[in-house]
Amino acid sequence: MTRWRHTRTARRAGALLALSCLLLASSSCGLFATGTTVPTPPPVTSPYAKFDAAIQKALDNARSSIHVAIPTRPGAPAPLLPAAAFGRGLGSRVVLGFLPSWEMSDVSTIDYAALSEIAYYALRVRRGGVIVRSGMGWNALVSGSVSTMITKAHAAGVRALLTLYAVDQPTLEALAARPGSGTTLADQVALLLRRYGFDGVDLDFEGQVASARNGFVRFFKAFSTRLKAIDSSWSVVLNTFPQAAVDPESFFDVRALAPYADQLFVMAYDMNDQLSPGATAPLAGADLSDASSLASFVSAVPRSKVILGIPFYGYDFTATRRTLPADTIGTPYAVSYDAVVAAGRPGRWDPVTETPYTSFRRDGQWHQTWYEDPVSVALKVALAAAFHVGGVGAWELGMANGQSIMTTTLDGGSPPLKLPLASGS
Repeated sequence: MTRWRHTRTARRAGALLALSCLLLASSSCGLFATGTTVPTPPPVTSPYAKFDAAIQKALDNARSSIHVAIPTRPGAPAPLLPAAAFGRGLGSRVVLGFLPSWEMSDVSTIDYAALSEIAYYALRVRRGGVIVRSGMGWNALVSGSVSTMITKAHAAGVRALLTLYAVDQPTLEALAARPGSGTTLADQVALLLRRYGFDGVDLDFEGQVASARNGFVRFFKAFSTRLKAIDSSWSVVLNTFPQAAVDPESFFDVRALAPYADQLFVMAYDMNDQLSPGATAPLAGADLSDASSLASFVSAVPRSKVILGIPFYGYDFTATRRTLPADTIGTPYAVSYDAVVAAGRPGRWDPVTETPYTSFRRDGQWHQTWYEDPVSVALKVALAAAFHVGGVGAWELGMANGQSIMTTTLDGGSPPLKLPLASGS
């Protein structure tokens, strides 16, 4: 669901490399005379600095909202979430959960009562706004297993969404270049929503090309306008990157897109550069974090439309040492919360990012696994409440299927907000 991190990291690395080459070339070519001070690059100001006061206030409110003693000592044992962690509750908000096609075997074990919406992931979209009618996503849809999910969801008063995805850049550039493809796509989607009884659609279009930014707004406007004209009770959810509200080079112009979306699902994970072990979704303690992302979004779009995405997974890093700081060896791999629990290793707490991790040796090398647990999820839910955003969501439900506390924690101690089902449901 997220690919922006690689572009962001490459851009930063490229800028540093260019600066290093410039200084090296200047020195070797004698551009600066002996004794002349090399000019110091101007300091880079964080785009989130202006939100510091709002961030700190929200973090203080979030921490005080859950009845958990949060460790302040690095490496202290990760705390456990008590039964009444939220006291009387944080108030009802939207809770969105994703269920991908490869997790459809878990459809009977989903706790629908803890959700407001469930999104089936996903059907692929190709150029021209045409839905690909093959592959795992399509096969699960036509086989009847998705219909079972929709029936169970509606019985619990939960809206069912159909996710469409496109991540290859040529396709996304082509869609942005032809706004009319948004209308074409809406007409096809409408047929599927009616046939299977969905209540709306979720778009996971992860573009990386800034030049397509304006074109994508036109595409999305055409798509949403056409779909709403067919049935105004259908909802339109757009997945977006956590830095999009402050990044002028982002594919997503969230200010321009927000009027045509009922909800903006902020994919607030994969926020670390993975060059060193760390949290994929830091609550705070990093330039880009849940707190900074939410602060920027509520300053740009109606906060009622913002849904904070929370990962039910983490990463295992092969590391140069047991403790922090450390460097990453090779490429880390994703691990579900289910897998972390099954491993049975004692969790430690990082008070900087306010997330848990474990350290251990395997095959003669140190490993650090950084992940989310019920306490870190509770802090994120409380943070969303402190910012008064529309709700929270999880990618994805099957990653914590054996640990129901992860899903129930998303509710913040209050029943999830129940939205009206679409008129044809």
